[in-house]
Amino acid sequence: VRQHPTYWFNDGSIVIRSRSVSNGEICFKLHESLLRRQSCFVQRTLDSGTSADSEVLIPPELGVQVQDFTALLEHLYHDTPLSAEAPFSHVAAILRVSSPDQLDLPSVHMLARAYFVSMFPQGPQPFAHPSSHLEEALALVQSYQIPSIRKGIYYSLVTTSEFEPEDDDLDLENSIKLNGLPGSSSTPRLILPPTDVELCRSLMTGIVEHFTPVLFTPPATPHMACTNIFADKWMSLVITPAIRNSGVCKPLEMLEQIKQIDWAAEGLCVACVREKTQEWTQEQEDVWEKMDSWLNPEG
Repeated sequence: VRQHPTYWFNDGSIVIRSRSVSNGEICFKLHESLLRRQSCFVQRTLDSGTSADSEVLIPPELGVQVQDFTALLEHLYHDTPLSAEAPFSHVAAILRVSSPDQLDLPSVHMLARAYFVSMFPQGPQPFAHPSSHLEEALALVQSYQIPSIRKGIYYSLVTTSEFEPEDDDLDLENSIKLNGLPGSSSTPRLILPPTDVELCRSLMTGIVEHFTPVLFTPPATPHMACTNIFADKWMSLVITPAIRNSGVCKPLEMLEQIKQIDWAAEGLCVACVREKTQEWTQEQEDVWEKMDSWLNPEG
């Protein structure tokens, strides 16, 4: 049993005991009024009379990690509060520990959920990929039923990551299941569950089948001169860069790049530039909508 080095206050009025496989039991001496007001779990435990006076044991079956509880205390004591600048790991930890199936802090959970959602795009334009944590974010989306960002996370997984498990990943996963120990001293990358891998495959197939003819067919316009310009320039300005950057698998980004080309400088009239820009924007929206069916292949 160890006292937490930071969250053991001499004027604290309640002791929270948390157990974990890696850290043993760690005790926190905190302020009962703060915890009772915020946490329904703490309130229920103290009011039930099942714990010793001013002492609460967090049951291991709740799955509360010491580092997650510490992140929650950093927020509650204003050391590292939730904000738009908070790192993903901090927001994710508080989202987990404040959830109804863990320590149940409704107002904190709603705040963490809002900041978590704000980290991920929810529409086709503009679309900016999150830099990391996609697998963990998808697991949180599934656990806490956050459909608004689900589609964007799948799209980022398909277009920016190696979502297919490698042989080494599968060997490591089997080793952990059999032995309860990692098969390597290095930190493994998170492995998607088989159901998510299948959905990623379905999404990739749908994207490629839909977008390939769009990408490789120069558009027609009401003016023959403008149509001829597309026929002459489409290979060098669109298809070649797309092949170089796997653009057929990235329709939202590729369509945005096409829109940013200075087509007027290439000779297109103003009316055709405006018309085609609107069509490419509509195509982005169409792809975004069709992703619902590609992510639900069984209807």
